[in-house]
Amino acid sequence: MMFYSKKSIGNFLLKSKTLIYGVDEDDFIKQRILPYNFDQLRITECVVIYNEAEKAESVKLQEFGEQLEARVIFEQIMEEAETEYKKNKDFLKLVVRDNPEKQEKLFLKGIPRSQKISDVLISRREVYEWVLSDDEVVQGMSRFGITREALEGARQKVIDAETAKRKYDQERGEAQDATLLRNDAFKKLSDVVDELETVLLYALEDRPQLMEKLGIPVLSPGYKRKEKTTPQPEEPDQSTDDTEVPQQ
Repeated sequence: MMFYSKKSIGNFLLKSKTLIYGVDEDDFIKQRILPYNFDQLRITECVVIYNEAEKAESVKLQEFGEQLEARVIFEQIMEEAETEYKKNKDFLKLVVRDNPEKQEKLFLKGIPRSQKISDVLISRREVYEWVLSDDEVVQGMSRFGITREALEGARQKVIDAETAKRKYDQERGEAQDATLLRNDAFKKLSDVVDELETVLLYALEDRPQLMEKLGIPVLSPGYKRKEKTTPQPEEPDQSTDDTEVPQQ
């Protein structure tokens, strides 16, 4: 998986802005590139492409921030729910140890369909719903200081974790979409920068100071110009809901 670094993004956008806006604000340069079919309309298109790329990066950063916030909230609630569940299940085993039928129900309901977080949470919730529907089990839990209210609170914690998981999944999806849109915008910007730089190398061949002004390095005779480097496309977060939760 490849990622843009903050430094490479900043350098890429700064270089692109210096080049494109520098051309747009200099009438002499505009005249020089006109024979290469770079008229004002085409220059304006470059400006629009730059602005869209800058905005796409800003949106991507915002979406990733919201994803991170949702993840922190979910993980905190999930940890609390799991800690409570482990304790309650240990005491449940004591309560039903002499009742094979209830042992079987606890065993069956306590096994999630898979170790996906969503299935694990469904299993946890079903265990609490079964316990709360059985007054005898609830009374047995009270012998260990675990009241019906405490069990209802533990069930609500699981429900809260499910809600937080859905929110996190939503934010993660939006961050993935924003990453793809940003990558597309950067590709378009990189293409127009390539075109404009190539034209300027010939249009301003006798004006090296103007090329330097636009951020195009001017090399001494005999030196080979280094190949331009641009940030590599960043892959969006491809993680799924398959994260495993340890068996309790």
